[in-house]
Amino acid sequence: MSDDSNAQSETPDIGAVAAVATEYFQSWFAGDGERMRAVLHPALSKRTPEHPGGPELTLEEDTAESMVSDTARGPRTQYEPRQDVHVVDVAGDIAAVVVRSQPFDEYLHLGRFDERWLIINALYVWRDT
Repeated sequence: MSDDSNAQSETPDIGAVAAVATEYFQSWFAGDGERMRAVLHPALSKRTPEHPGGPELTLEEDTAESMVSDTARGPRTQYEPRQDVHVVDVAGDIAAVVVRSQPFDEYLHLGRFDERWLIINALYVWRDT
């Protein structure tokens, strides 16, 4: 996790948010759909521009269920299973995180529900590897 002047000082919430973002990626690399389900809000909205930088306004969209199904298809052994997680901010019961991995640059929004942090929104692009 990187240090940033916009992020609050180290708190248990920052660690918990970083752990959820890490588990999200690690479950995808491992191909474990149930681990993925555990970190996603059921109403997750995950999007990427179909043609990044182009004039079209079309988005590719995923739901929590499609993410779980896609993840459960098996491990992603073609990628290095690590990620750089940067908690940008935690404000009460919401948080923003930037994650960089071999295949993706991803911006996550999380919310706290009871004592659980869950990913609500994700915006990503494929990285040039």
